[in-house]
Amino acid sequence: MAMNPMQRKANNSFLLGIVITLLITGIIIGFLILQISKLNKEIDEAKAQTVQAYVVVDTIKSGADVTEENVEKIEMNLNTRIDTSVLYTQVPYEVKAKVDLNPGTILTTDLTYEGETIGNDVRTQEYNVIILPSQIESGEYIDIRLRTPDGRDLIVLSHKEVTIPTLEGVDSSGCIWLDMKEEETLIMSSAIVETYKIEGAKLYATKYVEPGMQTAASITYVPSAEVEALIKSDSNIVNEAKTALLTELNKNRDLVRQGLNNAINSSENAADNVVDKTEEEIQGLLEEREKYIESLGG
Repeated sequence: MAMNPMQRKANNSFLLGIVITLLITGIIIGFLILQISKLNKEIDEAKAQTVQAYVVVDTIKSGADVTEENVEKIEMNLNTRIDTSVLYTQVPYEVKAKVDLNPGTILTTDLTYEGETIGNDVRTQEYNVIILPSQIESGEYIDIRLRTPDGRDLIVLSHKEVTIPTLEGVDSSGCIWLDMKEEETLIMSSAIVETYKIEGAKLYATKYVEPGMQTAASITYVPSAEVEALIKSDSNIVNEAKTALLTELNKNRDLVRQGLNNAINSSENAADNVVDKTEEEIQGLLEEREKYIESLGG
């Protein structure tokens, strides 16, 4: 049956509507595909413009270790003003802070330095004979110096990190812990004994201002001949360190030892002073030990 003109017109309009709808839908789909493609390209470009870095989340004191606990991984845009070549792209192990690092600081290689590898001969030594600064905390760095009545001021140990032992949360007022190499322990023992022998001598500590930036001071104290002979024969000291140390000691031996020997020889009670001061030292350490045991409930 033939369509009347009105039906034919209606069908044509319907088909035209479908075609237009499909055409518009195709345009929209094509536009969306282009937008998605553009967005994916921008995402890829953005990824290519980012780099992994680490930001400080807890304050790190100058000279202190940088650990996984005090930094956090972030993504940074390459368009930042920071030179990306100095950024850490993985957790920085065995490095220390050159200066105090506050939370929010981007960690870079120019803010850190490599920490020393701990040798087999390193031991933690406890001392209660060193006069400490009125304000000192664990993690700070010190030189230990020997001052004599004639005005000599000699550096015995250099750039040593201090740990203050605590009892029930209270810092010890006179004891410190130092991680010492074998040769440092021998030199320190020599300095302690000679401090006892010389009337008016003082063994004291001075703090570094920025231990991460400041290099260690040169040792100017020269131990006694007996201790030097022990250093030469001590198998616990590696040959390279022994040679370097003895070479350094040779620079000041005559000048330093003459003055110290004169001061010791002029003291009539040198031997007695050593005995008395050693007994005081032992008694002080025993008292610290008793306090520690009491704090454990022993």
